Amino acid sequence: AVLVDATLPEFYTPEETARIVAAETPEVAAVKKQKPTQAGRQLIAEAEDYGPEHLAYNTMSWPSNVPAIAMVSASTPFPTALDAQRWREAQAEFVKAAPNRRLVTAAHSSHDIPLDRQGLVIDEIQDMLKEAH
Repeated sequence: AVLVDATLPEFYTPEETARIVAAETPEVAAVKKQKPTQAGRQLIAEAEDYGPEHLAYNTMSWPSNVPAIAMVSASTPFPTALDAQRWREAQAEFVKAAPNRRLVTAAHSSHDIPLDRQGLVIDEIQDMLKEAH
């Protein structure tokens, strides 16, 4: 598999999940006070189960017999330096968990790696296919 800036279980530690929930709580509370909209209802629904779902996800693991390339963007999808650091650490932790995994950093890329670095994504998929055969 080629995981492109994927959300990995290693990121959602109890501490990180609690930080994200706490950071989003004021926004969710404000949306609840506004006139209902489809986007607002979606945000509220996602927020209600976010903590429990991500804590459960954190207990899961990728099968060690399935090769993987974890591609991470140069700029993570998180606005804070701490969350960005933890995102990168989770990617590295995932890769270190099995010898058939490797980490690729997409330099000069936002979280939208397929748009910013299309050629790199194609190259990594082709490399994975070569390794599989």
